[in-house]
Amino acid sequence: MDRGIVDVHSHFYPRWYLDLLEARPTIPRVSREDGIERFVIFPEEEAPGHAGRVISEDYWSLEAKLSFMDRFGIDQTILSLGNPWLDPFSEQEGAAVARQFNADFATLQSRTGNRILGMGALPGLGVAHVAQVVREIAATEGLYGAITGSRIAGFTFDAPELAPVWEALDETGLPLLMHPHYGIALDELEGFGHAMPVAVGFPLETTVALARLVYAGVLHRHPHVRIIGSHGGGTIPFLAGRLDAGWRSDPALVERMPTPPSDVIDQLFLDAVVYHPRALHAAADLVGVSHLMFGTDHPFSISDPETNIVAIKEAFSDADSLKVLAESALDLYDAHARTLGDAHGSADA
Repeated sequence: MDRGIVDVHSHFYPRWYLDLLEARPTIPRVSREDGIERFVIFPEEEAPGHAGRVISEDYWSLEAKLSFMDRFGIDQTILSLGNPWLDPFSEQEGAAVARQFNADFATLQSRTGNRILGMGALPGLGVAHVAQVVREIAATEGLYGAITGSRIAGFTFDAPELAPVWEALDETGLPLLMHPHYGIALDELEGFGHAMPVAVGFPLETTVALARLVYAGVLHRHPHVRIIGSHGGGTIPFLAGRLDAGWRSDPALVERMPTPPSDVIDQLFLDAVVYHPRALHAAADLVGVSHLMFGTDHPFSISDPETNIVAIKEAFSDADSLKVLAESALDLYDAHARTLGDAHGSADA
């Protein structure tokens, strides 16, 4: 089957996971009132007059996910858990929930006739747990990569404590999708509801996380680490030159990382969830079209695959559009040692 579009950035919340969040008394949690479920993740969603985001069936139904894919001509989706991921759970509970989640998502491929593939989840605490689960995901048939927020086991990406995690990712080649969670400078972004945090705060969070990764020398030390930056890598494509300039200006950084960020930054992969041809050009100029991959961010409100598909086809030649829409993802995940195969069939939700 000719798979014209592969979505590497799409989210899903199993019913049992939502039940775990509903049992929590504090944020992040799920509230239920008059039969309506809502995410209550951010403090402002607890404030009077704010009830949180409604959880529609798009969040938990495989049939709804397949219907969305059919509507926009998406042949295959690599599905991941969305925020708050496993951050709410204790170290021991988080490791157990991660394994339960990963066993569940490993069945998506067979349950949907290869149209939906699962991406693993990592424990929110415990570096040793995270490193072990990375290796377990890499060895599990039916799991394709993992997702993380802007911190791993509570640490920012430059923390020396994360060395075992980077080693596990380097050794396995497991693709890691980095997705923002908390946003940055939210007090400066007030007054526009959800729009400013989503449009500005989240990409800034991604920018800082990836900049810390680069300046810490992770990509220099671990050339086989495959990080996928959400939302086009935030503003990294526009700030790459300033990362080099900042490196040159700091003798301590030069001593720690003897070659500039530009020597390794094209090791990053980026999703193409940026909605504009110029932004797509900037991302592709940084990492190349072979490292740029289509995504939707479904079922979140910012998802607009039609606009993004149009922008991709306007930005690139037919051959490069095909790379961004499908081939780059197929190459990355096939390089992780599994054949994606033909996408067909229906869901067993």
